[in-house]
Amino acid sequence: MKRKLLKATLFLIAVFLLAVGFSSLSFKRRANDFPLPSYYKKGAFHLHSKFSDGRGTIAEIARAARLGRLDFVILTDHGRPNPPASAATGWSDGILLIGASEFSLNEGHLAAAGYRVPGYIFPPEAQEAITEVDRDKGVTFISHPFDRKIPWSGWQVRGFSGIEILSLYQMAKRNLLHGIALFPLQYIFNRDYALTSLLSSPHREMEIWDHFNREGKYFGIYALDSHAKLPLSKRMSFHFPSYGATFRILNVYVRVEHELDADADADAAAAAVIAAMRRGDFFNVIESLAPANGFENYYLQKDGQRVDMGGDAQSAGGNLIFKLPFHFAADIVVKKDGVVFKTIRANTRPELSIPVSEGGVYRAEVSLASGRFKELPWIMTNPIFIAHPALEQAAPENVSAIIPTEGENYFQVEKNGRSSAALHWDAQGEEPPVTGLAFSLLADGPGKPDFWVALAHRQKLAAAGYQGFVFEARASARMRFWLQFRTGSGSGEAAYQHSFLAEETWRRIVIPFSNFHCLYGQPAVPAPVDIDSFFFLIDGNNAYPGAQGEIFFRRVGLY
Repeated sequence: MKRKLLKATLFLIAVFLLAVGFSSLSFKRRANDFPLPSYYKKGAFHLHSKFSDGRGTIAEIARAARLGRLDFVILTDHGRPNPPASAATGWSDGILLIGASEFSLNEGHLAAAGYRVPGYIFPPEAQEAITEVDRDKGVTFISHPFDRKIPWSGWQVRGFSGIEILSLYQMAKRNLLHGIALFPLQYIFNRDYALTSLLSSPHREMEIWDHFNREGKYFGIYALDSHAKLPLSKRMSFHFPSYGATFRILNVYVRVEHELDADADADAAAAAVIAAMRRGDFFNVIESLAPANGFENYYLQKDGQRVDMGGDAQSAGGNLIFKLPFHFAADIVVKKDGVVFKTIRANTRPELSIPVSEGGVYRAEVSLASGRFKELPWIMTNPIFIAHPALEQAAPENVSAIIPTEGENYFQVEKNGRSSAALHWDAQGEEPPVTGLAFSLLADGPGKPDFWVALAHRQKLAAAGYQGFVFEARASARMRFWLQFRTGSGSGEAAYQHSFLAEETWRRIVIPFSNFHCLYGQPAVPAPVDIDSFFFLIDGNNAYPGAQGEIFFRRVGLY
């Protein structure tokens, strides 16, 4: 009896292995021998290296990208910013490496590229960070927006470049449990099949993306979030999937305005890629299903003018053009304002022209017409905005400041031991009095890494009925400071903080109470009745050791 049971068990295991092996080995990406046009560059977005929690070096990543026939990769190592990753832009093994960072913010993670590295630490508030990168003509993409551990919570912010629509790492965490018994075997038989099996259609991500495009202009991107390792604990990890394996799964095809010359300046080449992403002139591909070489999508206006992805067309009445030079059938779903506008099944025509009679936001999802993965968005285009008026910006709120009584002793200096600071107060004629602070930051020692300098006002401030703080500031150079306030005392004390940028000219800064982030105490920022103390502060969370300078304040008050 036991022998029969053993034989039956072994037979079932053999059948199972045979089925897994057959389905894995029979999977092959569809052939596409169409050459990639020179104005399209194929790359990978969102990679981690040894500069943060990835396994590989820059050279190893570049070598894997060259074997994968990529043109560029965008590093996004953790940091605000990550200095070595930000400085890594260059040519390596014929691959353009673009240095960037993944910011850890109060609202979640944000992948940013194309910024100039400042002399301070980027702010932890999403809106502030987005504004800074945007000013440098960079791009910002919300990372893994619906991740279970680190989801995005800042849906009230605006001005970011786009959203990660498909994230391989996030999908793996989301779907691996469903196939954890199959995945190791599938990976042994066929890495492409195993990793592609982790993907599912990103309905939720597309829904929020379409929602944002009804009011502004936002782009979708496929991200790897590749670490070249699978962590099991803080000390243990499997060294897979490799960078090369993930490069074969999700790619970004960017339409550049000029050739990227490996003998030329890498910064200029990186700027060309970032500019195309900033315009939205790129599309995304599940490369493991098939290369998308030769695919194009644009809008042809009535006057013959071409409008590329991410662009604005003045009027309807033209045609959406799709170039599909594939030797296999594909399904095309065109969406207008997030709703299905046109569906074409099992298309084999090399070019489609779809008339557009109404204004709106048009984008397309292309999938394979048959096979195991026909439900996945093989190609995801970025929107074309046709006769789509931009929403009017809300007028700046009229802030009427209530200025507390200022005087020479209104603020006092507080600091750690080795930092230095000097306070001075200047009141001349009709001009408002100015409080100045000269500072130099230094940690107290190797075992005491914290450092700070603050202007402190430790007297109660009646805040009932007011909406927030207002003040004017300027500095000897661009720098980040905190405004922090505290309420209550003892076990009931709570602290709230928000950063602001001081520049070399006077700026009026308005920070509503609702924008402050809770450091400790009651999580929800209240409309405080009384503020027990407040501080203008610079420390190791927004500045580097050795930072020094001078900052000036005037008209400090509530509104």
